[in-house]
Amino acid sequence: MPIYDDTEDIVLSNNTAITSYEFTVDNTHPDAQKLSLGGYIAYTNKYHQVKLCTLIDHDGDDFTQTWHAEDIGMDLINEQADKVTYKEPHGFAYYANELLADTGWTLGINEISTLSRTLSFDGQEDTKLKRIGDIANEFDGAELEFVVKMDGSTITEQVVNVWKKIGNGKTQQRFVDAVNLSALKTSGTIDSLHTAMAGYGSTPTSTTDTGQEQEPITFADIAYDDGQFFSPQGDKVVYDRVAGKTWARLGAFDPQNRSATKGYLVGNYSYDTSNPNELLNRTITQLKSVNTPKESYEADVVDIKADIGDYVQIAHHNYHPPVYLSARVLEVKNHYTVPNSDTAVFGNYSLLESDLDPRIVAMINGLAKQTEKYPWVRYADDDKGTNMSALPAGKKYMAIVWSNKTSVPSDDPSDYAGKWALIKGADGADGVPGPKGADGKTSYFHTAYANSIDGKQGFSTTDGNGKSYFGQYVDQTQADSTDPTKYSWALFKGADGRDGKDGSDNVPVITVGTAYPTGPKKGDMHWLTNSSGVVTGYYTYDGSTWQANKIDASVISAATFNGMTFNGVTFIGSKFISSFTGVKPDGVADYSVHGTTTMADGSIVTDAYSDATNSQITHTELNQFGLLSNIYNNGTLMGSVQATLGTLTLGSNYQVTSSSPVEWITSSLDALKVLQLANNNLLVWHGAFYPSQVDIATISTPLSKTLSGWLIAWSYFQNGSPTYNNYAFTLLPKAALAYNTTGANYLRVTFTMLNVGTISKTLWYDDTHIVGSDENKGGSRAQAVMTEVYAV
Repeated sequence: MPIYDDTEDIVLSNNTAITSYEFTVDNTHPDAQKLSLGGYIAYTNKYHQVKLCTLIDHDGDDFTQTWHAEDIGMDLINEQADKVTYKEPHGFAYYANELLADTGWTLGINEISTLSRTLSFDGQEDTKLKRIGDIANEFDGAELEFVVKMDGSTITEQVVNVWKKIGNGKTQQRFVDAVNLSALKTSGTIDSLHTAMAGYGSTPTSTTDTGQEQEPITFADIAYDDGQFFSPQGDKVVYDRVAGKTWARLGAFDPQNRSATKGYLVGNYSYDTSNPNELLNRTITQLKSVNTPKESYEADVVDIKADIGDYVQIAHHNYHPPVYLSARVLEVKNHYTVPNSDTAVFGNYSLLESDLDPRIVAMINGLAKQTEKYPWVRYADDDKGTNMSALPAGKKYMAIVWSNKTSVPSDDPSDYAGKWALIKGADGADGVPGPKGADGKTSYFHTAYANSIDGKQGFSTTDGNGKSYFGQYVDQTQADSTDPTKYSWALFKGADGRDGKDGSDNVPVITVGTAYPTGPKKGDMHWLTNSSGVVTGYYTYDGSTWQANKIDASVISAATFNGMTFNGVTFIGSKFISSFTGVKPDGVADYSVHGTTTMADGSIVTDAYSDATNSQITHTELNQFGLLSNIYNNGTLMGSVQATLGTLTLGSNYQVTSSSPVEWITSSLDALKVLQLANNNLLVWHGAFYPSQVDIATISTPLSKTLSGWLIAWSYFQNGSPTYNNYAFTLLPKAALAYNTTGANYLRVTFTMLNVGTISKTLWYDDTHIVGSDENKGGSRAQAVMTEVYAV
């Protein structure tokens, strides 16, 4: 049965991975009548997973029908779960076995078997699919997948596997701009950000005749504190200490009182439950989703290979600074009848540090230099490509060519010259070598034939006669596997097409030669050559004369151009090499160098060598990431300058003394470091504060943007004003802010001053403010005031 315009949609939603399959069929085909609502369609997807989908709905007319199928079946989609309250904790298996009873599904792998929860569900309209996803969410956000195994047309296993997280936690694929990342959109907002959340449950039914309206239940009777989130008994609000400290207005957050509730941004959350513990848990979950700024990214990628739940990395260098992201695959859409059109939706984006491990950066950069190769497979009667065909029936030879041009195989036998291999001989069990990979290992392209979509019926690696399905995979083992599950299977033998119409006698004729042909007709084309066979012009016949035509540069393919001048030309995918010799550095009369400058792959690289000794003198590289300049002495690296990703890195050989060993030293300079240097010894505040509790000094240069901190000048305070001639100085170090983990941003400084003695001052601070304490204006402490603050 021919299928086209198909989409396999795998989506991770509500803690469950669900697969749907939508496809269109020719409704006039006899096999189309076998499709019916509630029936099944089975196939093996590109991840070598067998999918058994229930036909849920269809739409179309007498000629075409589009069907929609789901892999979890009607038992979980259509059946609803009742409300239930459990009195004691149970493991996930207990809840799952009770919910899945009589659905055809059983519990398989269970990675959370050690956890237990006391749960309650008030809803009576939840499907069983939603309910089992809600249960998984209560078990630390576990995730579920539905797995079906088949032997032919018989179902042998139908299980629900429970994972802490679906997919592979290691990076499975990388996407780089200008290679396989088409676009990256980014946006951010703190709209709807909350640092605390009030929870409201269901409203109890009145048990009296007063008619008084009842209040929704809350968790006010529960005292909760896990270190970050807390809710005092008697309070219907749960608070987030970390978010509260970050986003509280100045002075509102009290770091000394961990139970204080001032300064929080409180939101409201409602959930239909009569269980206060469940309401508290769901309110905390809701607060976790709104307690940070919403940074969102949308990536449009090419050739997604990662599976649902896997992690990928995204690098986009056109942003300033470049964006490096880690993201999780939350949805994939695979199209088996439309090649190279698979797409994905990513979520759980997180920014990676821009100073990535150099090995990772090299790997990402290497992706930009790779060229994707496509296998072209054709069959023929002999090793010359006679009677070449896309089908193996009746053919003795097979050729595989790896192309970097297109995924659509060529039908020109000359493109397969030298690649033909006998496939109907005594031994056809080995794979065909593919191109060498980046690690130097040889990959092998394996093929097999079968009469079923899973490859188990009529399986053969050598005989394709009469077979309807073609399987393939690539690995680094020469021998073909006899395991059908290793192959990706596809239907290649469809129904016979209709007879074509008779051709026309008016098809234009193309000729080549030193003279025009006789008896031309309108539309004929002629390539005029000289006596050496070199083409000198292209002409078409308009019915009376031959007319000269221009040849578009896009159709010219030549190995070498000699003595050519190009004006106003755009070169794409080219490599330029310019050699030089006898070049003298500025101001040097008796020294010269030779070398090459190469422009390719977005980089300009110059290597210079001494004309006298032929040893390398310099290496300079300008690429997509910045500039690198190295200088050598007799081939030994002496100094280096690198400007990349907003950072200037200097390197040099260094000796303490002439007899000391040579060591390589490096130092980096970025915008922040330059700003800190510029801010050094800068007056950033001036006034006269004790300071007391109401005195707030706003510092013009943040503490984080200084080299060492803020230097505070204290002046002797006499007769109501500073004397400005009797000073003491104290340092509020930058490290006190950078490494403070206690949550209490205050410092007690001590100094000695003439006529005052040794006193201390208590200071509260953040990145841009200094606030005092009322004890600072009492006794001898009142004889010294803060008059200046310097960035140092």
